[in-house]
Amino acid sequence: MNYRNQTTDPNDIIVDLAPHMEKLSQYEDISDDLTEEQEAKLIDYIRAASKMSFERISRRYDHWRDADRAHDVWTPANSTKFREKAVVADTRAIADTVLTYMMAALAGRNPMFQLEGMNRKSRRSALILERLLHQHMRRTAGEARLAQMLLDSIRYGFAPTKVIWDAKKNTNHIVNFDPRRCFPDPRVNWGEWDRMQFIIFSDFVSTNALVSSGMYPKLNKYPGLRKKGGRKTSWDAHKFFKEEGRGLSINPEEPIGSENGHHFTLDNARIVDEMWVRLQGYEVGVPSIEQLWMCITVVDEEAIIRCQLNPYGQQFPVVIGGLFQDTHKTFSQSLYDLLLPLHEVSTWLLRSRIDNVQAALNNLMFVDPTQVSIPDLIDRNPWGVVRTMPGAKPGDGVFIATVPDVTKGHWNDIAAMSDLKQRVSAASDAQQGVPTADGIRTATEIARLTQLGSQRLGVLARIMSATTVRPMVRMMTQNLQDALFLEGSLRMDAESMPGELSAQAQDGYVDFDVQSLQGNVDYLVIDGTLPIEPTRNAETWMNMLQMINQTGLNMEYKSGKIVEEAIRAMGVSDLDQFKITDAEKQMGMTPSQQMSMMEKQRGNSTQQGQQQQTMPVEELLRNIDAGNLEPQQGN
Repeated sequence: MNYRNQTTDPNDIIVDLAPHMEKLSQYEDISDDLTEEQEAKLIDYIRAASKMSFERISRRYDHWRDADRAHDVWTPANSTKFREKAVVADTRAIADTVLTYMMAALAGRNPMFQLEGMNRKSRRSALILERLLHQHMRRTAGEARLAQMLLDSIRYGFAPTKVIWDAKKNTNHIVNFDPRRCFPDPRVNWGEWDRMQFIIFSDFVSTNALVSSGMYPKLNKYPGLRKKGGRKTSWDAHKFFKEEGRGLSINPEEPIGSENGHHFTLDNARIVDEMWVRLQGYEVGVPSIEQLWMCITVVDEEAIIRCQLNPYGQQFPVVIGGLFQDTHKTFSQSLYDLLLPLHEVSTWLLRSRIDNVQAALNNLMFVDPTQVSIPDLIDRNPWGVVRTMPGAKPGDGVFIATVPDVTKGHWNDIAAMSDLKQRVSAASDAQQGVPTADGIRTATEIARLTQLGSQRLGVLARIMSATTVRPMVRMMTQNLQDALFLEGSLRMDAESMPGELSAQAQDGYVDFDVQSLQGNVDYLVIDGTLPIEPTRNAETWMNMLQMINQTGLNMEYKSGKIVEEAIRAMGVSDLDQFKITDAEKQMGMTPSQQMSMMEKQRGNSTQQGQQQQTMPVEELLRNIDAGNLEPQQGN
């Protein structure tokens, strides 16, 4: 086939948007300007892209379901033939330990995200931006959003997170999406998100929430769009795949929740598909343009309520988190993928142990109906009387079988499985706060073992900081720099205020505007580990003070300053309230201070007297010969 002789294929054009390019170039919504044919073509394109992604990512749903069961410590009644549906809970404890470490490593600093200026002129803007980001994260409960992203990374290995700008509040907003409701381009490997052509977010939203967002003016213009259609959803991606569990996850499309009256209507949630897509110019009938980054929103699979250029430029406002980084795979592996095989074995051992004990308690009985009344054994009366047949002995008609305890070693096997899970996850007993069972350890040993275990988690935290947190912080920083109107003040602590901002500080605050935020800044990737900081350890300062006194260097160092640092390391920050003021010094020593000085002087004189009394005569003569001592001359 000679490709040089081929002409343009009409199927290359998804939809002709050439008539709407003027409004598109001004970042206006053209959803109301689309014809029925154009609207139908775009919806078909979104449906096809959603189906392509769903057919790939849905292969992970069964594994995510098992991860949910282990995380919630729950299992359906029909999932096992054991009478007892117990689930081993230490897997959840390990996951919580890893989550705690990740939160401390990634969000435990103040400011939360450290920025660095890429040039000399950007140093001041970097200092202001990192404190402004910290303020916004605290204002919008960003720690909870970040914790949810880390939880999804641990549980599913796939944590889609949107980073959008709230123009009403002038702040960044982090949105966590259920992995089952996110459909990325499956033609790229893990981590190569810049090569994605599209990503689709499917959500269930009420009509009231859609109208209140102010992002869809088409809903106000056409009242028919404010009512949910009667037809059922037909896209596979819109099916509900989560388990209800203990009533924690409810299908938002259940018709039971809707109720209509003569003066009101309560519809179920609407299905909203938001597609962020990168289209080539020839695909939209404008070959002169290289590519268009667009955002298209469909409601109930039948109407487009938003169609405009991507307001965030040539990037998708989304980051995808994952605990393990493997660019040779399409999807990332989760921690539960590693723990579930061991978790299932432990759960089986626990259930079999419980069933064995229950069998022993229930007492398997063999009864001769010709000697004992069977109804009395089945329905016990309040007095516990069991009637026997005339002439029968009570012990002859009933035989109680002994059930052997064949599962008494299962607890040891469960403990062995738990140790294996800790090795796989690097979440040891010390990091979980559990006392070690192999004897008493010193604080140094525990700190050393914890630090060694933290190095493995630290590598994961550092990689996640570079692959997930860095692009998220970059997006939030760009949103702040692109804001049309943004000004305010940042409270600064005098002790921790950088020198570059001290000149602009007034009454403990530094004012800023949009111009002061401009600059070339970037996120500083964290080290990932959580080493024990020596300067925050009171024992370090005490050892230093002891060493100085023993070596006779106390006259060359400020021992008082060292004592103050030791007290601060113990958690007492305000030492000025305990210091003696100048006015108190002029008043002289207090009675307790005078008594202390007298005791000290008496102790010195007593010690010298003891040395004189206990000095041997031979040593005394040697000191006299060496000239160290002189004999007392008589009068």
